[in-house]
Amino acid sequence: MKHIILMLILIGLTNCSNKLKMKQYNSEYNYSMNLPENWSEYETDEKNTNAFFDTTRWTGNLRISPMDYKVKNPKEFLRETLTENNGQDINWNNINGVYYSENKNDEAIHYWYLIENNKFYVCSFIIGNLNGKTEIEEELNRVIEVLKSIKSK
Repeated sequence: MKHIILMLILIGLTNCSNKLKMKQYNSEYNYSMNLPENWSEYETDEKNTNAFFDTTRWTGNLRISPMDYKVKNPKEFLRETLTENNGQDINWNNINGVYYSENKNDEAIHYWYLIENNKFYVCSFIIGNLNGKTEIEEELNRVIEVLKSIKSK
């Protein structure tokens, strides 16, 4: 019995250490979000864009571009984007959007068109050369957690 309790405690501690630690990021483009602690921002030539990468191991880069206009009819806009890109519908509590991906030059590029509080965001993630489907899914899940936390100011 003592061995079982000890094993459960060790499993619990292991699972706690695997949880992704996040930090608050406040953009100069009037939004905030939670970002993994080991991610940093880098400069880009794109206007109105924040770009991020994992500093411990390059797994890809995430770009978030808030648009300067508000979407007047979000449902119609998303329906058109969904149809044009054969995308998947997104409904994350405070965020609606469309997701799709494409392959270019042997790279997978993932796109999210998100609307949070009637503010439109174009997000993309170019994924690095990761080892297998499981590792790619884990990295995409990290990116999705970041995107789910976007809040307009």
